[in-house]
Amino acid sequence: MINTINISLPTQLKSEAEKLIEGGYFVSFSDLTRTAIRRLVESKYDFWADEAKADFAKGKLTQISDEKDIGAYLKSVKG
Repeated sequence: MINTINISLPTQLKSEAEKLIEGGYFVSFSDLTRTAIRRLVESKYDFWADEAKADFAKGKLTQISDEKDIGAYLKSVKG
């Protein structure tokens, strides 16, 4: 299913978008917009992954590798 939306852009932003399309980076404004949204979504997951790696390095996370670890972890969070 394809949905159509209308957006308002400041003149400078619209001009930059047109330059990207004219330069062949995108085939249309829709293509540019879809790509930008996909990249934002992907960067959100990259941020979360980086945050989790940093927390693991600081010892803030528990690594669970088998059923015994799962049981021990659940027991620890239940109190």
